[in-house]
Formats: sequence, C-alpha cells, structure tokens
Amino acid sequence: MIKKTLIFVLIIFWLFIGVKAQENPDGQKALDHVRYLASDAMKGRKSGTPEYVKAAEYVAEKMKEYGLKPGGENGSFFQQVSLKKWRHFSPPCRLEITAPIHKSFVPGTDRDFFPNNGTGSGIVRAPLVFAGYGLCLPDKDWDDFNNLDVKGKIVILAPEAPDFLKVKTRQKSPQTKIETAVEKGAAGVIFMYIDDTSRRFRYSLRVKPGTCPENFIVLTAFPQTLDEIFYASEQSWRTLISRTLREKISKTAPLDVSVEIEAHFVEEDRQAPNVLGLIPGKHEGLKDEYIIIGGHLDHLGIGLDGSVYNGADDNASTIGALLEVIRVLQEQNFRPDRSLVFAAWAAEEIGLIGSRYYTNHPVFPLEQTAVYINSDMVGCGDKDLVVGGMWEFEELFDIGKKGLRKEFQDRLKFRFDYRGSDHSAFLRKGVKAISLRSGEDRTRELDDEHPEYHKPGDTSAIIQAELLQQAAGYTLDIVRTLANTPLNLMDSLMWAHYLHKSATVVDLHCDTIGRALHGIDLSQDHKNGHIDIPKLKQGAVDLQVFACFVGPPQDELEKHQAANKAFAQIDAVHKLVEENPESLILAMSPNDLRQLRGTRKTAILIGIEGGYAIENELSLLRSFYRSGVRLMTLTHWLDTDWADASGDEKAELGGLTEFGEKVVEEMNRLGMIIDVSHVHDETFWDVIRCSKHPVVASHSCCRALSDHRRNLSDDMLKALAKNGGVIGINFLPEFLDNEKGKKVDAATVVDHIEHVIKVTGNANHVGLGSDFDGISSTPENLEHIGKLVHITEELVRRGYNESDIHKILGGNFLRVFNKVCGDQ
Repeated sequence: MIKKTLIFVLIIFWLFIGVKAQENPDGQKALDHVRYLASDAMKGRKSGTPEYVKAAEYVAEKMKEYGLKPGGENGSFFQQVSLKKWRHFSPPCRLEITAPIHKSFVPGTDRDFFPNNGTGSGIVRAPLVFAGYGLCLPDKDWDDFNNLDVKGKIVILAPEAPDFLKVKTRQKSPQTKIETAVEKGAAGVIFMYIDDTSRRFRYSLRVKPGTCPENFIVLTAFPQTLDEIFYASEQSWRTLISRTLREKISKTAPLDVSVEIEAHFVEEDRQAPNVLGLIPGKHEGLKDEYIIIGGHLDHLGIGLDGSVYNGADDNASTIGALLEVIRVLQEQNFRPDRSLVFAAWAAEEIGLIGSRYYTNHPVFPLEQTAVYINSDMVGCGDKDLVVGGMWEFEELFDIGKKGLRKEFQDRLKFRFDYRGSDHSAFLRKGVKAISLRSGEDRTRELDDEHPEYHKPGDTSAIIQAELLQQAAGYTLDIVRTLANTPLNLMDSLMWAHYLHKSATVVDLHCDTIGRALHGIDLSQDHKNGHIDIPKLKQGAVDLQVFACFVGPPQDELEKHQAANKAFAQIDAVHKLVEENPESLILAMSPNDLRQLRGTRKTAILIGIEGGYAIENELSLLRSFYRSGVRLMTLTHWLDTDWADASGDEKAELGGLTEFGEKVVEEMNRLGMIIDVSHVHDETFWDVIRCSKHPVVASHSCCRALSDHRRNLSDDMLKALAKNGGVIGINFLPEFLDNEKGKKVDAATVVDHIEHVIKVTGNANHVGLGSDFDGISSTPENLEHIGKLVHITEELVRRGYNESDIHKILGGNFLRVFNKVCGDQ
C-alpha cells in the first residue's frame, strides 16, 4: 500500500512539473501591465517626466518580483540616461482672437498652429501686424518694417524670401527674422506655414537659447488659421503676398485684430532610466555571452492640446509581453546557458537615446553580446509576425526558428530594410539584432494595422490580448532556443552576411542577356551560367548592369547592322523585366531605385558594350538613350572609327578623334555614363580630359598586380579618382593574376580592391564588375553572382568598416549614377 501511494505521489509530482514546464504566456496578464502603463495617470510616459520614472519603477518592481537580478548600475535595475537639452511644452498652449471677434484655435502640428522650440514662455496680449517676409536688406533697398509700427505688437511673417531678391540663407532664416523682430520691439512672431519651404521648420525650427525675451512667443500658424485672422480684419494674406511677388514692392499692413497667445517651454538637461534585469547563464563556456531582449518603455507624453498620448501599442504592448516572458521563464525555473538581459529603454521616441546610451555605455560587454532581440508595437493588427533581421541574419534566425512552435513559424513574414527602433542602436555598434512587429508594416492608409500610431487613440482599449500572448510566446521560444544552443552565435560571418545584405550591392557588368536571346529562361536557377534571377536574389544584388554586347564589325555589312544588334538585346532586357515584375525593375534614373526599398527586387541598368553600336551617328546614341541605355563602353577589343581600344598595338587614332570627343560631350549632355574599360590608354586620357562627368571602368583590374593592357595603371587609377569615377574589379582570373597556376579566389579580388584604395587614398573609387557570363572561368568561391558574399566576408576579415564596405559593394557606383543621371 505504501509503495502504491509513493508511486501515485511521484506521478502527480512529475505531472505537476510537466505542467509547469509547458506553461505558456497569458495574454490577459500582459494586458494588465499595458493597462497600467498606458493609463491616463501615466500621462504618456514621456522620458524626463515623473510619470516615466513611475513607469520605470513599475517595470523594475515586476522584474524583481519575477526573480530577475538587477542588471543596471550600482546593483540597481536602472541605468540613468542623460537627456541633454530636453525640451517640453506644458499645457495650456493658446492662440485666440480677442477682437474684433472671439475665436480660439486648436494647437498641434497637424491642427491650427504650434509653438516653436525655443520660444519664450508666458502670455502675450497684443495687436497683429503683417510684416511681409520680415526682411531688412539695406544693400537691396528692401525693408519690410519701413513705416510699420511693430513695437509691442505680434508680427506675422511669411517664410523664406522672394526669389528676385536673391537673399543669402542666413538673412532669410527664421532665427534672423526673430532677432530682427525682437530688435524692433515686437511682442512675438507668428510664422506662416504656407508653402513647401515651411515644412522644413515643422519640427526642426529651434530658436537659439536667449533669443526670446520673457513673454516673447514664437508660433507657426497654418493657412486656415491665417484665413480666420486676416478675414477678421477684412484683409487677404494671399493678396498681400501675391502683390509683393508680382510688383516687387513690400506689401505690409497693420491688422485690426488683437490676439492672446500663451506657451510654456522648457529646455534643460534631465535624466530618464533604462530598466535592466538579468538571468545569469550557467554554462561555464557560454555564461559570459549575453542575449539582450527589450523594447522601449517611453511614449510621447501630453499633446499641445492637453490630450494624453497613452502609447498602449507603441510600446507598452512590448513591455507587457516582455514581463510575461520573464514571469513564465521564472515559473519554469529556466536556467539558461547564456546570460539573458531584459531591457526597457528610455527616450526611444526622441531619438533612440536610451538604447544608444546603453550601446555607448554598455553594462554588459557588446563584444560578448550575441544578439539583441527587439519588439515594437505588438498589440494591434493581424497575427502576422513581421520580423526584421530574419533575412539579414538568416543563419542566426534559423537557429532560433527551430525552437518556434509551428503556428508561429507559419505566421512569419520578412521585414526588409528594418530601422527606426532600438535595434538600430545595436546594429550601429556591430551587434546582431532582430526586431518583431505584429501585423504588416504601416501603410498610413485606412487599412493600416496600427491605425492609432502616435495618436491619442492608442489606448489599452485597442490592444488585443491574443496578440500580446503571441508576441510573448514567439519571444519565449526564440530566447529559450538561442540561450541554450551549442551552436556558435558569435560567428563573425553572420555579421559579414548582414553587411552584405544591408548594402546596396551593384555589379557593373555582365553579358547575361545574350543567354536570354539564346532561349535560356533566366527566371530559373540554372546549373550552368553565372547569372539568373534566383542567383541575383541569392547574391542580394540590388543593381545589375546588363551589357548589350556589340563586337568589332568584320566588314561593312556588319558595321551597318551594329545598331540593330544592340536594339535586339535592349528589347530582350525590357522583355525580361516585363515578364518578371515580382523580381526585376528597370533603372533609368536614380529615382527608380527607390522602388527597391523593402522588396528584394533587382534593378536592371541597360548598358552597351562597344561603341560600334552607334554606327558613327550621334542620333543613334540619342535613340539608345531614349530606349533606356544609361551606360556605354566606348570600345571593345578593337578600335571604333573614333576611339582606340586596348587590343590595338598602337593608338592609330591618337586616342579620341574629334568625333570621339563629340560622343563624350553628347553622353555628358544626355546623362549617360561613359565606360572606359577596353579602351586604349591614349583614349582613357582623352576621356578624362574631355568628360565633365565622372566615368567608370566597369570591368577592369589593377595593372600593378596583373600586367595586362586591359587593366588600369596606378596613374590611371589616380586620374579616375580625381575625376570622381569608379573602377569595377573584373573577376576573370587572368586579369586578376596573370601568373599561371596561381590560386585566384575572392581574396584575390579583394587584393585589387585594396590596391585601388591604397593608390587613391580612400575607398571611394572601387566597386565590383564581375563580367559574369562574359568570362571563360571564375575565381574559386565566386562561381556565380550568388556567391558575392564571399567578397564581403573577406573585407570583414581584413578589418574594413561598414561604411567602406557599403561603398565598395555599390555605394560608389550609385554616387556616379546620381551625378551623371540624376538631374536629367
């Protein structure tokens, strides 16, 4: 009997342990935290306010209650963050017409008016005066204050200055206008928000400290407010400004209107705490690696009109879910191999200040931080789990993904080009980061899944408990898996792959379109061939130059068929793009590249390889431009009738002929990039002399490392750099190293990149020009475009920083593209 009773007790005990081990987060408990943090009593949790401190203390108390150890400074849960020049407007903020009628306006940056940062504080009652543009320009015989009494009055000022005055930036700046108004004895300034130039000052206009005397108020008013003010005086601001611009005479006027304005502005240094809690790791070899899990605690505070911006979705939702993760981990008595740090960040809403402060003053070493896991806005929308970093840190996320329950795996969606929350602070310090948001990215349309973003309607009433439970469950699964995996989370290749995927990757030259003309379906992944659409995606290529090759004609017949040959290939490029809209776009201007953001599409830029295609006619050059061509290699191996080529023993033409110079001039005028790969040295120097725009050597190497006449000498590299141009390093082994039998791989390509940097003095003039599908062999581990990441890995091994890597991978060519093609 005793034996049976003991067995029964043990069964009950193990069942109890199993239940505890399988306990899931509770969405209602997470929602309770949200309701507290997003209550009106918290006044929007603006960093630097007592209410934010109260919210931070609540989070710290819960961390302590759930068994976390203090992870902050001096044995506390807090890390105090300095908020330099903290700015705040306290209600009320008012603009009221007091005579001849009574009219009150609503404050707000999207309402009737708003006070400007740096304004004086107090209450002003005064008549209004329209003082035009507020300019005093004795050298131009212009004075908007001439014969206008502004002493003790509030002046209304138009932005900027009339174009015909050709006024210097400083003279027409809001700061100068305020200083002039103060000097004239005005009681305040109302700026007119009436055109596109005003938008720059909506948030950025900050009056210098000490400019405004006490009770000198500076506001900005929107057109509908200005209408009410001027109409009350039977005046029209539009007419006054129109006459000023048309008649070129300052049209100012006193207004028979009095107003009362009020603002209370504070600018001072304050503090706000990050909240940090710790679960120490237990594994002897892994406990000094850290996984940080967090999100921001703060929100916007009180609006100018007194509305509370509760910030339930943004971002009390994350903190509620995070506290529930902590509770469940401790209920399960989870003891991780790696140390876990849980963080609630201050001051995200005013510039990621809390998380940036931490990454500049880390409590736990950043070089030992394996990953930062962020969440932001997880309480609204559908059940999609939209994850930034899932593609960029694919190897890392795949490790964590193995621990995700299937229902979560099925809801995962990529979020490309992810920025704008606290994970950015870690990325800029070289720490791997992933970030969760519920629902799709914001559309700002009626179907937006976070419709109350930065609005007073973001209250706990709109939060869905099941989404909080899902966010907590996702985080719990990821954290438990990453915390205990024996796999290496500190592998530097993960960071190299992120740098590659986050760059704008450009390959300046390939001959792939010829394969399409021979019937190859480039939408499929082929064993043979260097480039197709799947390989472009694998290589994270953002812009690929497709060269339409026209070789030296063998006779007069071929000479007069060159243009048709080029047009056939151009048509094939257009067809390829049109048939694959989900993967490709055509790039004819830098603006077209904006379509790439967040899509993983590749832009195709059409080039012509071989100036024979223009058949010695500038009209054909213009026709090619109209068909989408934005780059032309002037020659191939043999000369055109107007330019010597690198395959010519002698420069029989002396470089560029007179017509050749006209070709260069016309390409400059059109906005077509000049490519000097394949040209003779004499032609190169003539192009450098003649071209007013940067040029490229799209697929060449360094002659100093491999003595081949297709490569550029050091003097040519220096001249190319002075011109502002770029060399794309060719992948053909004999161009990279003409010593037979020597190993050529990605490191050899980087040797040439490094040589260009050494010769030119910086990393601004080198890129990639693979010549794929036009070369007979490739370097080891660069067998096709999908393996470009090996170049990035080698750059990381050699210690290149993120900025230079991004320039090399594509940024340098984009600079040339913008310069040559951006203003057309």
